[in-house]
Amino acid sequence: MDSVLVVYLYTHHKEYCRFLYPKIFNSLTYKNKTAVMIDEDHYPILSKCKTGEDVCAVGRQIGIELAKNRKVDWILFMDLDLEPDPETIQKLLAVKHCLVGALVAARGNAWQVIGHNYKNRKTLQREWLKPSDVDKNQYVDGISGACLLVARGIFDRVDYSGYKGPDTIPGRFTADDEYLQIKIFKSMKIRPKVASDCIQWHYHSDGRAFKLFGHQKIWRAY
Repeated sequence: MDSVLVVYLYTHHKEYCRFLYPKIFNSLTYKNKTAVMIDEDHYPILSKCKTGEDVCAVGRQIGIELAKNRKVDWILFMDLDLEPDPETIQKLLAVKHCLVGALVAARGNAWQVIGHNYKNRKTLQREWLKPSDVDKNQYVDGISGACLLVARGIFDRVDYSGYKGPDTIPGRFTADDEYLQIKIFKSMKIRPKVASDCIQWHYHSDGRAFKLFGHQKIWRAY
């Protein structure tokens, strides 16, 4: 059974969902898994980052270095504000691809998939993914880094180094997870696939949670 390191990143900006850990990790039924929590207390460099995207890039890079040292087969980047399908790891592995993302709704919109295709890869002009783009484990140009499975063959060769914040690519906003996936494509010509049956709840700080397609619930009453 392949080994999976589940990498969680915590900053004080995500205090509202800190209570979910370690419950969210323990809910995952895959056996050969370990977790690492990367936070500002243990890695003070995170508190010096200027933007949330910088925090994610630095934190996930720390996760990559830990995965290399531990010689695990896969990294699963998992955001703390997700309530995962218990069989997330099995469903991602079942796609049989080296870069696979779960389906995550945007906060506040249970119909918007976090992810995109490019109208033109040279200009990197994005268009939002439609339900029909993600219903058959398709390739996409970008998928959420909130629940992203990455094979050792990739993270041994490609990482977040070079990311300088949302302005890394002049003239556009480039998030950390998009940057990594662009870099993987340029280096290895690999695009992510979607695990169509792996759909996560996305918690919002306002007490609501959203899940594709069209599902909402209240997790905290005010």
